[in-house]
Amino acid sequence: MHLPAAPRHAGATTARQHCRVVVAAAGYGKTTALRGWYPSTGASWHRGLPPAPGEAADTLAAAVLAEARAGAAQVVFDDLPCLPADAARDMSRALARLVGADRALAERVGSVDVALCSRWPLGASAGALPRADVGPAELSLSVDQVADLLVNGYDLDVGGYDGNARDLPERVHQVTAGWPAMVHLAAETLRSDGLPHGPLLPVIAAPGGLIANYLAEEVLPTLPDAASRLLAHVGELAPVDPGLCRALGHPHADETVRLLTRTGLLIRAGSPPSVPGGPPPCPRIVPVVAEAVRLSRDTGSRAASIAGHGASGTRPTDTAARAAAWFDEHGPPVAAALAYHHSGQPERCAEVLARHGEAMLAAGHAEAVAELVSALPIPLRTPRLWLLLGDAQRALGHLDAAVAAHAAAGPGLPDGTAALAWRVGRVHYQRGDALAALAAFAQAGPGPHPPADAALLAAWTAHAHLLTGAPDTALRYARDAVTAARGAEATGPGVAVAGYTGAAGPDDGAFAGTAALATAHVSMALCLGVLGDEAGSEEHYRLALPVAERIGDVVLLTRISINRTYRLLRSARFADALDVARTCSRYAAAARQSSLRAIATCNEADALAMLGRFDEAVRQYERAISAYQRSGSRRVAGAQLGLAEVYRRRGWREQAHAAYEAAARIAGEAGNAHVLVPAEAGLALVLLDDDPECAAAHALAAARAATGELRVPALLAQGWLALRHGDRGRADELASEACGTARTQGDRVGLADALELRGAAHARGPEADVARARAALRECHGIWSDAGATVEAARIVVAISRLPTAGPDDRIRGLLAAERLATAGAVLTDPRPWAVPPCDGAGAAVARDRSTSEAVEALADVAVQALGRFEVRVDGEPVPPSRWQSRKARDLLRILVARRGRPVPRDELCEMLWPDDDSAKTAHRLSVLLSIVRGVLDPRRARSADHYLVADQASIALDVTRVRVDVEDFLAYVAQARRLLTAGESAEARDLLVTIDRHHGADAFEDEPYAPWSGPLREETRAAYLSMLRMLTKVSDTTADAGRWAGIDAAVGYLLRLLERDPYDEAAHRSLVRCLARAGRHGEARRAFDRYGEAMRAIGVRPPDRVLLAPPARARPSGGAATGGVQTPPVARDPSVAVRPTGPATVSERFR
Repeated sequence: MHLPAAPRHAGATTARQHCRVVVAAAGYGKTTALRGWYPSTGASWHRGLPPAPGEAADTLAAAVLAEARAGAAQVVFDDLPCLPADAARDMSRALARLVGADRALAERVGSVDVALCSRWPLGASAGALPRADVGPAELSLSVDQVADLLVNGYDLDVGGYDGNARDLPERVHQVTAGWPAMVHLAAETLRSDGLPHGPLLPVIAAPGGLIANYLAEEVLPTLPDAASRLLAHVGELAPVDPGLCRALGHPHADETVRLLTRTGLLIRAGSPPSVPGGPPPCPRIVPVVAEAVRLSRDTGSRAASIAGHGASGTRPTDTAARAAAWFDEHGPPVAAALAYHHSGQPERCAEVLARHGEAMLAAGHAEAVAELVSALPIPLRTPRLWLLLGDAQRALGHLDAAVAAHAAAGPGLPDGTAALAWRVGRVHYQRGDALAALAAFAQAGPGPHPPADAALLAAWTAHAHLLTGAPDTALRYARDAVTAARGAEATGPGVAVAGYTGAAGPDDGAFAGTAALATAHVSMALCLGVLGDEAGSEEHYRLALPVAERIGDVVLLTRISINRTYRLLRSARFADALDVARTCSRYAAAARQSSLRAIATCNEADALAMLGRFDEAVRQYERAISAYQRSGSRRVAGAQLGLAEVYRRRGWREQAHAAYEAAARIAGEAGNAHVLVPAEAGLALVLLDDDPECAAAHALAAARAATGELRVPALLAQGWLALRHGDRGRADELASEACGTARTQGDRVGLADALELRGAAHARGPEADVARARAALRECHGIWSDAGATVEAARIVVAISRLPTAGPDDRIRGLLAAERLATAGAVLTDPRPWAVPPCDGAGAAVARDRSTSEAVEALADVAVQALGRFEVRVDGEPVPPSRWQSRKARDLLRILVARRGRPVPRDELCEMLWPDDDSAKTAHRLSVLLSIVRGVLDPRRARSADHYLVADQASIALDVTRVRVDVEDFLAYVAQARRLLTAGESAEARDLLVTIDRHHGADAFEDEPYAPWSGPLREETRAAYLSMLRMLTKVSDTTADAGRWAGIDAAVGYLLRLLERDPYDEAAHRSLVRCLARAGRHGEARRAFDRYGEAMRAIGVRPPDRVLLAPPARARPSGGAATGGVQTPPVARDPSVAVRPTGPATVSERFR
């Protein structure tokens, strides 16, 4: 539920009283909302008006004064009856009279929050009474809350690819306006009777049903006669205006409309959402109320007798005729056309459609236009109206019906008419079939054509050429469109051709010309944007936007938002793209254009995917796929491509493979190069490891189809393929070419990907330039970080941590980034591979399947695991025992690791390795072992002899700056966490400590527990481990208030582990007992106390005092009410969810 701001805390004082007035009809969840704002422990509640003689305002004032004297800070009057007008103001004045000159009493009364709740308006506020009004708009449920209720409250399926189910939350919200009781009753009806495939409204509002009975019991009987008559008269008419109501015979319409609006029976929800430049919201009776009253009137049921008395002598057709005349004079045209249709005047309906049909479509009334034209007798359907019907059906996504309507218009039009050609081509374009669209556009004759139709023909031809990947050709047509559209705006209705003036009638002529000009500017903007001219593109958007807003063309406003979303996505402004995409969805909903809404949904999914919100992105892609499949559009290829990208980032290669193949197949059939090229490139990357030959074929196909901006993904696919085959020079060349193209096109996403390829090309190999690799990856990381692409940025941080020269700080950041990737459900090593590859060969596959810490370690040239079982990895693969030739060689490396890079004298090494042998004989053996270890660490002899092992005549040392040793990392990580904690960075320290704990839990050299050389490092590691647990206890306890029980449980777990390692740690014992006692877990605290005592007695230390078991003293409440101090009112939940019954109850009891 949308809740207004929470009330002031109990106990707070102010010089002015605060009054919250909650007014709405039955079932809006008023009481439940009040329970959330004013808990019973902190407020004094009154149900109804307190029994007392005199006026209601005086009674309320006396009750407030009595509660204030008793120390109450909040006073709630719930379920007040219908009170005289301005009861709230009169109560304030009466309270002032009662207080008089008593300043102390006035201050006490002034600190009280008062809440008045009723089904009836309570009048205006007085100047001395600060007031917050809460009404139906604040209490109603949003579409998302309706969806949550349907799924979690009633187990209704609103997911998957079933479009009927996916749109259910929106359909339920549209007919109920989010009225909580109506939503619940509708959900109960649908759960019992099943989801209808036809209209939803007649099913849930049927006579004798839950909603009809609830309205008859709780809502309609309480209305004044004037309101009941108005409900029966107005019904489905919209917009409801006092002037319309007066024309229908309601002289006091202003007062009645205000009453219905305040109580939530007359609403603006459910109409197309209000958007800048779009039509204003459409006030109407809540659809389920109007439908229930209408159906009840037809069947003579109780609801009709309640709502319709006094109006029974008026026939519905007479009401519709009077409404039609009023709407025809005052607007909007769609309401006039609908009213003429319902009054049985098809000729007048056809006239309105002919005059204003194009504007009606642009305002988002495609469904009404399609219904009205389809209902006209065939003789009244002129070619203009047939074209209008085709436009409406296309807007609704009924493409086959649109084709049929265009075919019906054809015989009445001259051959080669541009008006028909651009419409037929646009249907193909909406299907995503660029080649068929261009063929249809070519059917237009040489003209002359009406300027508006000529402009639209050129503009949509430009769009189709863009889809095929020919931006230069598209720009030429877009310029022609602007030229023709300027002529259309100047000449008005256009030039007659063989008796036909185009699709626009006399009143639509100016609209069509202006709309054509805005469309042409949008085409120019899109073409220039694709060609990299961002300034020119923005200029044409600025020219198109005010034109579209001036004429109220919501369809054009939607298309402008869609194109702007695309530009934001390309320029890596993903958060902004998400905001614009959601705004675009609102425009598309207002335009009632299913195809545009699917595109907006797909753009939203693209932004979510780049922001790392993969689950949300998948849901939106599935929603778009469902919409495209319902309309039979090949634009589904774009949604399939986005889904494939998400699967690839998650490492789901088989699903990514399938989605890429589907996208490439559909795009290839439709000639959609914008999807075909990245789909082929994606296939190349997915197949890179498993089938290099097939990957090469897909990379070649992408390169052949790529032009302009589309060359970037094709170049990148070829570059990764070259890198996979070891041709790092060629990979670098392709990366540089991709960088140049992306830079020219303003494609920051492509630029980041190209920089990553450059970093990979320079990271390793005989001619590696690690400094250049680091620079490229850091720039890439900067782009992703600025874009808010946290998952992509984390992946690059991991790549930097794998560079041969990565230091401890790099590895710490890489470890944390790897955790963020795992949390987001992304892979460390992308199947492309889209991260820095470990080697040329099978090592990538090995590293990809390891855990987070193993994968980070595996990509160092040499990595030594000393925590737990000793192991050495070279190029990501464990060294087999046979390669060591001698156990002593392994022991030599173990000793050098244990000395942490410090030189070890040769004599000391000989003594440790051969304690019983003559030193004269062992010197040579040591040299042999040194040669063996060097061969193990560098089997290809690609490095100098002292690259890993630094040796001279006197000593030998391991260069830990070139060999990755997990013990060194562990000690560095713990030291860094300690520094963060000292600096007060508790949250960052906790993240690091939790990550360390997850991947480093063993002692050093567990397979050599008794070797004397391992003792010092083992003790140092053990001390660091205990220090880590102590710090984890501290940060868990510090953050316990944010998630109290989780924090306490975590702290207890860390303390128990610490005591397992060191059972005599007195501080840990005390902390554990205190933590458990503070949490109220007294049984556990007592057992921990007993263990504490036993441990201390075992080592001769004084046992603890039992005062340790005492729970901490609670702070006494201070000030304010008798409720025990200041309390923050909790956020109320959905009012209806909170009162969902579990047993038998009447409808009235369920939603009181």
